[in-house]
Amino acid sequence: MKKFIFMFLFVLLLLISCSTDEAPFEHNYVVSLVLKPDLRFQKAFIDSTYRLDSYIDNTLTGISGAEIFIVDENSDTFRYGESDTLMGLYFSYDPFCVKYGMKYLVNVFVGGEAISREVQVPGSLNIRSPEHLDTVSLSDPPVVIWNSCEDCFENTYMVSSYIKKDTLMLIPMLTPDTTLGIFYNRFLFEEKDTIYTVLVEAMDSNFYSHLKSWGKYGNLGERNAIGLVGAMVFDTITVWVQE
Repeated sequence: MKKFIFMFLFVLLLLISCSTDEAPFEHNYVVSLVLKPDLRFQKAFIDSTYRLDSYIDNTLTGISGAEIFIVDENSDTFRYGESDTLMGLYFSYDPFCVKYGMKYLVNVFVGGEAISREVQVPGSLNIRSPEHLDTVSLSDPPVVIWNSCEDCFENTYMVSSYIKKDTLMLIPMLTPDTTLGIFYNRFLFEEKDTIYTVLVEAMDSNFYSHLKSWGKYGNLGERNAIGLVGAMVFDTITVWVQE
């Protein structure tokens, strides 16, 4: 009898504990805005965090109605407008050429939250060798050489390659040097006798921190805002790769 009463009380307590109210979910706004020189239009994406058990329709995510504007050191203002095709995606209204080495103040107003972040764009980056349209032989490969970039995070560079613009790139190499020996990184070129685009990128400290943590969004300083607001500079060359 005592054993039965004990089991009854145990089950009762278990049912009571399972019936407690679920903790309320506090969403965060998610902001993704990376300034890149040499692009005719800049873009941003505004979204929100969701519960793990929520059904997410990728075509309906994103937040409309945000206001985005950027102010440079000369007090010139550049505003963004929302895309007509994808919710939450924003583009600069007019051609907005981000300048190397300049500071920008990024301002985002969404859902009553005001998010402001200062961004320092690194200095220019140029690939010096090989030459554009050179033939690269993997049996006697050249060294990819580029200049040291001012204000990039600890002179840390990301080198990758791709065959077509929209194809997936292999895992890029991260290096603190301004040279990369292709022979020791042959995995950057899976296919032979074809044209590759070699891409070298440098990031500001905030962008690098995001990359280093495998894409984990950081706190933007406001209670309900996380994301990535930063800058990246890059250069590309096209080469013919043969064995």
